[in-house]
Amino acid sequence: MQLKTSNIEFKKYGSVYEQPIHLGHTDLISQNWQATNKPNVSQFYHFNCEVCIEIQSGLAALIVGMEPQAEIMEAFAVHRMVRINPDIYFTLIAITPNVTYKVITTPSYSFAVKSIMPPYTFTRILPRVQINEILGYYYSIRNSGYRFKGETHSFFELTYVDWGSLLTEVDGKTYELKEKELIIYGPRQFHTQHIPEGSSCSYVTIIFDMKPAQNAEDTYYEPLINQVFHHDKKIYTLIKSFIMESSSQVPYADSLMLCLLQETILRLFQAQFIEQKDEHPVTGARQYYQDEILNKILAYIHDTIHEPITIAEICQKFSLSRSSLQALFKENLNQPPKKYINDLKLEKSRQLICENRYTISEIALKLGFSSIHYFSRAFTQKYHIAPSEYSKTLYKMQ
Repeated sequence: MQLKTSNIEFKKYGSVYEQPIHLGHTDLISQNWQATNKPNVSQFYHFNCEVCIEIQSGLAALIVGMEPQAEIMEAFAVHRMVRINPDIYFTLIAITPNVTYKVITTPSYSFAVKSIMPPYTFTRILPRVQINEILGYYYSIRNSGYRFKGETHSFFELTYVDWGSLLTEVDGKTYELKEKELIIYGPRQFHTQHIPEGSSCSYVTIIFDMKPAQNAEDTYYEPLINQVFHHDKKIYTLIKSFIMESSSQVPYADSLMLCLLQETILRLFQAQFIEQKDEHPVTGARQYYQDEILNKILAYIHDTIHEPITIAEICQKFSLSRSSLQALFKENLNQPPKKYINDLKLEKSRQLICENRYTISEIALKLGFSSIHYFSRAFTQKYHIAPSEYSKTLYKMQ
């Protein structure tokens, strides 16, 4: 987090005060200066006496140090009015386009301007990439043997497999996407998609326009393409939230969709950096334990999803109290275990409906629902359509 001049860390350089200095009651003098909006500064002021700084307009960061060396300079957001001790090297960098500030000191002052090389670089919080527009977003359910002959266009395209598996060919190379995996096609990349024989698949497609920050290389997006991104809890949550917002009638849902996609892309960029730069990530013992036990519980749930799983049964099998199990799911998946199990059962039911091998009643029984009525009510609440109507709609589309 950024430090402010009112922070205790600033005490070695100076202090802050609340009310402006009225020069009529003092022998002090003042002058209005301006700070420029630029990332690199090489000139620092050095006064032999105390200096007061009062911002007149705009927002600024104060860069200070005991010595004129870029590597030891520290940045503080200017909060309140600031006194700088004698013999401190300092300068102001404008955060807003223009900053005017008043410099107050004694008539007997003496100051010098010290140039340093290399210059000090101030890190601004600016977007590295920007999602400008979502041009299309679709949820597709396809059966065995489906083939999309392929296309190429000028935008980015994300494909995320919700369940099942999908084969895609990109510029002549074939990739397999399994459940909760995704791939991104870059601009002008020719790509095909098809469903393997004996399988079925549902997947999310998002077509979007993305631009880099100024002065970025044309190849900035290369870490995102020509690879399959495997299951990640954060990405899974973001995609699920995107799907939910896409059918929401709440105002600003479309803006939130842009934010969720933006975060998804940034998380994928981060994943590449972590994979390349942090070969030995440090994981706390508690988080390691949580990941281990949670993965075992999730594997057990997936393996026994066709049975009537109970919370008490999971607690007994993994020697956890009910409250510990609830906390584990809440902290890592942001939902209670019962909801996770029910959502997974409903996802599996949708897959089975798509396969068209069982009746609705057989699917309800196969997944351990207590009755066809309970299953139909739960399915309708989640997907806003009855399972029988969903089946009819699905096969009208095929």
